[in-house]
Amino acid sequence: MRSDARTTFAIGGALALALLACKKEGAPAPAASEAAKPSSPAPATAPSPAPTGATTAAKAPSFKISDVPDIPSEKSNPPQGTEWDQGVAVNTQGANARAKRCSMHVLREWLRIYCSGKVVGYEKKEDFGELGSDYYEKFVEGKYASLVIRLKRGENQKIRICRENDRASLFVSWPPSTDKPKNIALGHGPPCDGSDWGAGYGKAGGQAMKAKPGAGADEADLAALKAADDAAAKDCKAGNKDACWVYCGEATCN
Repeated sequence: MRSDARTTFAIGGALALALLACKKEGAPAPAASEAAKPSSPAPATAPSPAPTGATTAAKAPSFKISDVPDIPSEKSNPPQGTEWDQGVAVNTQGANARAKRCSMHVLREWLRIYCSGKVVGYEKKEDFGELGSDYYEKFVEGKYASLVIRLKRGENQKIRICRENDRASLFVSWPPSTDKPKNIALGHGPPCDGSDWGAGYGKAGGQAMKAKPGAGADEADLAALKAADDAAAKDCKAGNKDACWVYCGEATCN
């Protein structure tokens, strides 16, 4: 019974096609592209999934010291705010001689130095270029020092960040023959001797400068410093000694 039904349906279909062909005799054939077009074409690409909190959450800052990353040849604007969380933590200084309560991160061609504590100023600054385009600085007396510096091939940038009881001394070495700096070192040292403070002392962009008291204009910076300290404390507690040097200035923190 089913076989007869299928036979009848097939014959009926064939007759219908034959009649349709007779009606369209003499009409132009459809274009090849139209004939090949499927009746319900599939989308070219699968739709992107909606973003989730896991994919859009900002990366936490890292304090694990890594090798100096590759530096792009193109110039860029200095990173801003949480963009620095994508930076690579660096310090080619030996672990036991690194500056205490300081961090350094490299992102593109930019280096950021952040030191907290009883900051009094800086001295012995060399090869920084022009303030406001090649580097940016903020020193708040007794609280923190922040520097953002454009790294340059063939330049050996130096500075001493002065605190009451010690200093953090930067030394960058980027030979002209290499694609990235050989050294980006921030070492621990005794208090600044002040011998440089007679040359450009107190002038913006000078070789030395005394820190100014923070007077209500640095809440955002202090909030960023606290967030960095909290992140360093968390990493230190998890066993990251590099983070401990940033948080408490020792290999382990109580």
